[in-house]
Amino acid sequence: MRDDNPYRLSRSVEPVHYDLFLHIDPDQEVFSGYETIAVRVNEATALIELNAVDITVSLARVNGESASVTVDPAHEIVQIQRTAPLTAGTDAEIYLEFSARLRSDLSGLYSSVYNDEQGVSRKMATTQFESTGARQAFPCFDEPDMKATFAVTLETPAALEAISNYPEVASQPSDNSDFVTHQYETTMIMSTYLLAFIVGDLRATTPVIANGIPVRVIHTPGKEALTSYALRVAQHAIAYFEDWFQIPYPAPKLDLLAIPDFAFGAMENLGAVTFRETALLVDETRAGQMELERICDVVCHEIAHMWFGDLVTMKWWNGIWLNEAFATFMETGASDAFNPEWHKWESFGIARLGALNVDGLPSTRPIEFPVIAPSDAENMFDLLTYEKGCSVIKMMEQYLGEETFKAGVRNYLNSHLHGNAETEDLWSALEEASDQPVTEMMNTWILQGGHPLVTVDALPNGVRLSQVPFRFLSDESDPVGEIGSSWLIPVVSRELNGVEGRVLLGQQDQVLTADSEPIIVNAGGIGVYRTRYSQQVLPKISERFSELAMLERFNLIADTWALVLADQVSLADAVELFNHCATETDPNVLQVVSSSLGLLQRIASPEEQALVVKLTTNIFNPLISALGMEPTPSDTPRTKVARSVAFTALGTIADDPDVREQALQWFREEMSGVGGPSGDLANAVLATVAKHGDDSEFAFMLDRYRNPVDPLDERRHLLALADFRQPSLINRLLPMILSSIRSQDGAFVLNRIIANEAVGEIGLDFAFSHFDELLARLPANNYDLAFGSLPTLISPSSYQRSSQVFSFFESHKLPAGERLLAQTLERYRVNLRFRDRYAGRLSSILS
Repeated sequence: MRDDNPYRLSRSVEPVHYDLFLHIDPDQEVFSGYETIAVRVNEATALIELNAVDITVSLARVNGESASVTVDPAHEIVQIQRTAPLTAGTDAEIYLEFSARLRSDLSGLYSSVYNDEQGVSRKMATTQFESTGARQAFPCFDEPDMKATFAVTLETPAALEAISNYPEVASQPSDNSDFVTHQYETTMIMSTYLLAFIVGDLRATTPVIANGIPVRVIHTPGKEALTSYALRVAQHAIAYFEDWFQIPYPAPKLDLLAIPDFAFGAMENLGAVTFRETALLVDETRAGQMELERICDVVCHEIAHMWFGDLVTMKWWNGIWLNEAFATFMETGASDAFNPEWHKWESFGIARLGALNVDGLPSTRPIEFPVIAPSDAENMFDLLTYEKGCSVIKMMEQYLGEETFKAGVRNYLNSHLHGNAETEDLWSALEEASDQPVTEMMNTWILQGGHPLVTVDALPNGVRLSQVPFRFLSDESDPVGEIGSSWLIPVVSRELNGVEGRVLLGQQDQVLTADSEPIIVNAGGIGVYRTRYSQQVLPKISERFSELAMLERFNLIADTWALVLADQVSLADAVELFNHCATETDPNVLQVVSSSLGLLQRIASPEEQALVVKLTTNIFNPLISALGMEPTPSDTPRTKVARSVAFTALGTIADDPDVREQALQWFREEMSGVGGPSGDLANAVLATVAKHGDDSEFAFMLDRYRNPVDPLDERRHLLALADFRQPSLINRLLPMILSSIRSQDGAFVLNRIIANEAVGEIGLDFAFSHFDELLARLPANNYDLAFGSLPTLISPSSYQRSSQVFSFFESHKLPAGERLLAQTLERYRVNLRFRDRYAGRLSSILS
């Protein structure tokens, strides 16, 4: 039984249980191990296939008899050949001995290097197996539907701690007294990508109990004081999800592990979730509101996976979108319940907008697409999987109703407990619960790329709705790519007097009648589409801008700006809407306005800069005047973020002298060790100071990065270094990306340097001249991020480098992230066209 896909394993033999022994010393380059895999023989065969990458198998036996080993590196398969076939319908045992090197690319079983409290370099060994990293640590059936149970034994240095998915049940000195053997409880049936091993000098908090489950945060020494927030969030999340899913947490413990070097934000290993330190550890007295919310989001996201992903798993990697999209959906609900004042579904609008901005490009993709090679699975981890996928699920929940939606999801999980499922299985469960055409509707959103633009045209007693695909590059000669043609759109509308309407918009136009006008389309703002109001309708809505709900205001601004970039409405229409935001207090709306003004600033000539400054000041200064620059006891979570957005816009776009002076004052207080900005303004202050700073400020930030108070402090100062505008300082920073800056952070720094209008071309030259070195240094999942700010190269000087940029990437291919790079280059074309239309014309629009 073999799939036609050469990367897939034969189903002649499937695993039931692994007894896995690994000898791991983080200070040694090589680790070794042996395993016995109990398998079920589905059809007679003398050939057994497993996955393995960069592993030397020194001995193989099947049912006690020696077997030969052949390696197929191109397809990441090792073949175990017997002389006689195994009998169908029987059980068998595979015994393998093997060794490999600890990796340095933050994948598989790899080495993480960090400095301890005394500044001494230390190492830990840790894992990252999703999507297909388990095969880099031990030979295995490394496909998500080849589930098995695991009994893990780790032999590690006696001075170090060793953590795996399930609790340790025994430990004893090894024959070598410098080592200890740790045995762990056998896991539930699960996929290989969820297995984890972490070995290092670690400390664990005293367990807190969440609905009977012991929860710990595990960290390097000296960081105990940064753990209490994550513990509270985890307790909340377990209780929330058990109630929502009506299924108990599926493992006997939950460890949350802070890893110094980590390519992703976090990973949902069953019972042993690994995190970047900045996504888990925090001093609540120093952190900003957005930083606290992010940690809550990430912790809730990973714990949601314990049910949706770990307990019920996709059959193959084409279904990874549903794992991640649904975990994002549940994360947002859990974070919202953790603190309702955060209004998480409203702030999620920013994340959804990022996905839609990609989804309007020819190189978008369907949310679900065929996965052939392992590298195809890596392309799933993007905005379209997480944010667009979550948005579509939320839209479906709104359409079906919350309780009906819950009932369908619970039926889906209970039908597939400890097993595997496909996307269609969830749609079927929701159809059964709702008696609605869920599959037909969702297939239009999942199996084609892009999203619709709903046009609202005026009628005497209402409006007419029609749809076309939204495209940023909409000239007749532009490629359509994977943007789809039509969708079944659950449109919710309302009159401002409160009367609500619902219609399913397909290829045929729909008419909405109303007793009063205007009619708001995408009422509540949940729909995953853009809206274009005709010139007869838009002014009536703009006049009543303040009466719209937050997400309605957000969508009106964001959709209009997208239509400006697509050359479907005029910049003047967007500017008129921006002017309505002088009394806006929602940080999400303000963030969209700020980013739009930032793009205007980049194309403005020196003479036009004053007009952009004036517009920015007119919008954001009233808010700062009303709120003040200092935090107050009456601040709400949204007030804190709104102040930060306004302070950043005034400090970096408008160059407001009062904001600049206040930022410098707080920065000097921080340098002296007395005072400084609040956590909410820390990043805004650093960005403002860096823009106007010199060698002394740079030296302080560099020292603070090297000797931080906590992981968030380290990251803040590292990224702020990229905001300095002097070439000499940036030329000091760039080589550090290839040396002392952690590989997990290098792409973020390069991205930010290229986005720095004053020195972006220096960053570009560095990236091009050190391209191969960057690829060798950075994690593969960060390649595209390193170049993600190329679309900002549209200033009066940098835009002239565009032909060089496109030419370079025609001849220099990324080994991973090619689709994401294509999207970046298409966004660059969009911005260049925007520049062509409006550079030199801003005076007539902004005056």
